[in-house]
Amino acid sequence: MLNFRVLKDGEPIGYETVEIAPTANGQTVTIKTLTDLRVLFLKFHYDHQRTEQWQDGKLVSVETTTNDDGTHYTWQASYDEDCYALAGKGVGKRDACDAAWPLTLWHEDVTGKTDLFSVINAEPYTVHTQRVGEESVMVESRETPAVHYEMSGDVERHLWYGTDGKLLKTSFKRKGYDIDFIRVDAINPQQ
Repeated sequence: MLNFRVLKDGEPIGYETVEIAPTANGQTVTIKTLTDLRVLFLKFHYDHQRTEQWQDGKLVSVETTTNDDGTHYTWQASYDEDCYALAGKGVGKRDACDAAWPLTLWHEDVTGKTDLFSVINAEPYTVHTQRVGEESVMVESRETPAVHYEMSGDVERHLWYGTDGKLLKTSFKRKGYDIDFIRVDAINPQQ
């Protein structure tokens, strides 16, 4: 289980969990993200759940449900090698063979992708990810070795992955605010 605390300008606003369960020939990955934020008199709510099926290191299906400030999206995608079919509520139906993945950042392989799409509404993204170098990241009050990447293009993220290839931290700007997802495996991220 990978647990992340979500911070806005350093203040906790939510959490994300990534549960990785082995299957006979791969793994099932269940991602849950919840953030609640109040800015002046406005309240923002984001509740996202996603299940990814992986076989032999390849993504074979994705199912998502998202409540983004009261707008609901539900979609599914199934893969056959680099081709996929995607359809659902609040998203356009799409068949493509561009090897695109959803913006699933929990493992380092995503840094090799140039075509991605939104986990919320399946909007397509074109990105370029560059390896910045090796750094240490503070995880649970200790320095942890990491590889730092910078993703640019339709999505801008700073990403740090541990020696196991799993995400330790991601940072980005959202509506002018600094947002960080920081790994906190040893504590309850919902606190």
